[in-house]
Amino acid sequence: MTSEKSHTRYIQICPAGAFYATVGSEPDDARAMLLLLLSSEVALPYSPQLVKKLTGLEEHDAEAMFEKLAEKNFIELVETPNELVTGSVESLLPELLSGLSNVGKAALADHHGFCLGSIGYEDEAAEELCALAADLSSLHERHSLLLNQRLGLMGESWGLLDPVGLSQVGFWVIHLGHQRFILVIDEMPKLNQNNYVDLISVLARRYLDY
Repeated sequence: MTSEKSHTRYIQICPAGAFYATVGSEPDDARAMLLLLLSSEVALPYSPQLVKKLTGLEEHDAEAMFEKLAEKNFIELVETPNELVTGSVESLLPELLSGLSNVGKAALADHHGFCLGSIGYEDEAAEELCALAADLSSLHERHSLLLNQRLGLMGESWGLLDPVGLSQVGFWVIHLGHQRFILVIDEMPKLNQNNYVDLISVLARRYLDY
């Protein structure tokens, strides 16, 4: 019994996996499984049976997909999973957002342009940026046939660039089922960290729908 427990490994979503899960609205098996993992209220111990259940695929196909996601660093197996961040979205957003910009300035908008939370910006500026974020998201949606299909460009993020091509402010769209949010990040984004996974997990547990 003790030996079994000591070798239990848990499925952990990596930042790249959280990004892939929400970067587009086109459904696929991998994205669906990642979203289910992100929306879980508890850390899930790995087993072939669980992966089969999460994917709805036959065991061999489910395992092959799981291994492919691990190779891409979308997921990993760990003995001690990261502690689940709990609390209301409103109370958690300032801390979660603060680590996503190198200058500590970020905001989160819903698809209507309502500011759900911000850090580092004056309230009025945050509200106006969130309204702009929703307009950009709608603009992209109107031209998605060109951008995402004809040109094959992945994602829906937009940015205001300086003369050398560095972002002054970026707008990153997050898809959660039928829900859409836009993350506003000042200067350099810092999405390759657990803070980003925590943000997506908090949003998925609150808003994910199909």
